[in-house]
Amino acid sequence: MDSHATCVLWHSSFDIQLRTTEPLALLILEHKKWFIPGQDNDFYNYEPKRFDFKEHNLPYNDWILRVAVAIEQTHCESFITFQEHIPQFIRNFYHASTYSNWRSIQNHFIFVYTDELLENPMESDSYLEGYIFRDQPNILLVNAQFRNSSVFEIKTNRFVGSRFENKPHFYTLQIYDAKSEQVIWNSNTDLSSKMRNLQGREVVLGLFNYEPLMLLSYTKQPAMFDRAFNTTEARADGTEVRVILTFCELYNCTLQIDTSETSEWGDLYSNATGVGLMGMVLDRRIDYAVGGLLTWYEAYKQLDITSFLGSSGITCLVPAPRRIINWALPLQPFQAKLWLCVILCLTLECLALAGTHHFEFLASEPRWRKSLRFAYVSTLKLFVNQGTHYVATSYALRMVLLASYMVDIILTTVYSGGLASILTLPKLEEAADSRQRLYEHKLMWTGTSYAWISTIEVGNDDPVLLGIVDHYRVNDAATMAAKSRTEQMGFVVERMLFGHVANSEMIPDNALPRLKLMVDDLYFAYTNAYVPRLWPFIGIHNDLTLAWHSSGFDKYWEWKIVADYMNAHRQNRIVASKRLNLDIGPVKLGIDNCIGLLLLWCFGMTCSLLAFVLELWWIYFKN
Repeated sequence: MDSHATCVLWHSSFDIQLRTTEPLALLILEHKKWFIPGQDNDFYNYEPKRFDFKEHNLPYNDWILRVAVAIEQTHCESFITFQEHIPQFIRNFYHASTYSNWRSIQNHFIFVYTDELLENPMESDSYLEGYIFRDQPNILLVNAQFRNSSVFEIKTNRFVGSRFENKPHFYTLQIYDAKSEQVIWNSNTDLSSKMRNLQGREVVLGLFNYEPLMLLSYTKQPAMFDRAFNTTEARADGTEVRVILTFCELYNCTLQIDTSETSEWGDLYSNATGVGLMGMVLDRRIDYAVGGLLTWYEAYKQLDITSFLGSSGITCLVPAPRRIINWALPLQPFQAKLWLCVILCLTLECLALAGTHHFEFLASEPRWRKSLRFAYVSTLKLFVNQGTHYVATSYALRMVLLASYMVDIILTTVYSGGLASILTLPKLEEAADSRQRLYEHKLMWTGTSYAWISTIEVGNDDPVLLGIVDHYRVNDAATMAAKSRTEQMGFVVERMLFGHVANSEMIPDNALPRLKLMVDDLYFAYTNAYVPRLWPFIGIHNDLTLAWHSSGFDKYWEWKIVADYMNAHRQNRIVASKRLNLDIGPVKLGIDNCIGLLLLWCFGMTCSLLAFVLELWWIYFKN
């Protein structure tokens, strides 16, 4: 009654009377007619789904096709199967559930068979083989000796304990007499008791080192069984691994690890194949995959996703801004308008000196050319605080020279103070340390997988993000480490929920001074665990996760694991690089501080040398 809908795979050898109440939905799939496509009494059109299977190269048969359509159209959560349909249903159900676009976290199964219809009574064991009997807890077996029997033995599978045994085990829940409508024997157990104590049932975790979300340690105890190498030398830990560790402590399961994948989350393809951790979950080699895994649409179509474990802000370590060094450094103490005022002031000084000098020697008939030359040279000398050999005889010229000197000394003093501050307080370039600036600078950025941009590419129409994606490149960890020392490019890191940085260990320490953390994120998403379709623990796992966040353990374990396994100084250094610290105190001036002046001096000396050579050539040509 808790199911959204029930699918009954009808069998002609069984007379069924359905007694149910609304709004329980019911789908009846009749025997013989069930496998004949194109019948007029087919309620659903199976051709679109068949076309979808062929388009994506998915292997299928009529069982997979019909059950997948039934799950999608009616959202079946419970299934009733009879006799020889049982092994066929078991072989094809997982494929049908994986291929369907709808999924349930609470599937129930009722398998009905009689010994009378078996050709060999001993072959009943073959009906009850298959992965589903070791993987699903909500299974009932209804068995009678004859078709007209009124006494039924109701069994269930032994779900708890090791699931890697050769054959599933069954035990009787009760014996029911339908004629008298009484239970004549009862074990006083129910299906829900299976989930309270798993009695050491194995849960396999795919693991590689991705600090601090998941860590592979060979020193911490107790060690776990590694299915990849059949050893017990390693132990799993991490901010997200702690969830499944706590889950196994509460429900008495055994966490095993598989370290065959060393560095890659992997990818899934439309033909139900995959690589990396994601492919291992799809192939059911592992039951649980974590490590900053975001909600990827292609993975969601074929796997189940738990509730969120944390959050991840995808950002970059980008080149830190460099000091601006150019020939225009001597011009920067004054703004352009102030320079215009200075030039105007010097021009007025030059005109005043020229006029005073001209009228001082008016009786001896001086020429304006000589007066202008005197005014120009005197103005430049006064501006740079240099003396002159000219001896002024008139009081008017002396007063003008004194006034000009007073104005010039004020200008040079203000200029010297501004130049000193510019030389000692560096002026930096604009860094590509925000999403908008990263897009405008067209800076290349890199990571070890296309998974970093798959979340952006799906259904995103933001031109800034799409432009950033165009400059993304994939490199392995060794190449990224080498480029971080020399190349002008960004390197993907992951900003965790409580401020720490993941995926930064591949950047060497000697490259950190030339990098800084972006001030915002490229995008933000929640992280979760990926599990196979029909994973039986997803319901209680999600309840545990919500309690985990509510209690504050997510913050506690992030800080605890970073402190235990990672370099706290390195973490603080990376996080602090987001805001540049310009309060560096007194520093010794070096070549970088005066390179602009040297450039200007070299330009002036070059021009002077050329003028001197031209003057010598002119004298030689004239002679």
